[in-house]
Amino acid sequence: GFWSSLAFWRSLSAAALALAALLVFIQVQPVPQAQTLVASLAADDSDVRYVVVYDALSRDVGLNHLSGHRAEGKDFELWVIEKGKAPISAGIIAVGSQIHMTMPEDLARKVAAGAVLAISLEPGGGSPTGQPTGPVVAAGELLST
Repeated sequence: GFWSSLAFWRSLSAAALALAALLVFIQVQPVPQAQTLVASLAADDSDVRYVVVYDALSRDVGLNHLSGHRAEGKDFELWVIEKGKAPISAGIIAVGSQIHMTMPEDLARKVAAGAVLAISLEPGGGSPTGQPTGPVVAAGELLST
């Protein structure tokens, strides 16, 4: 009968072996882990305070504005600074208490390598030179959570 069929048992064994191989393969593959970094951006001579939560997997920068104002006609600009190198703009920070920006891929690599974040006060529309022209009103290092 059915239970004595050699073809049945061979098919069942092959299916079980394929399933076992699939489970081993799934267990061996690394699962990308979301690395979350956090920074408190502040400066001694400024009342501007931000808390930054950075998700390295999605490159999402969450900026929570805690205190301080931007002057009329001015913008806050976010900078990524590698040790010993010139700052690179990550963009203008929109007005609001909770802002999200996407970190450009080239800057995300710098952040992963230990770059710090800084915020400068710039003319409306951002720095006209590609480098900070106004005072740095907040800065801080991203730390693993």
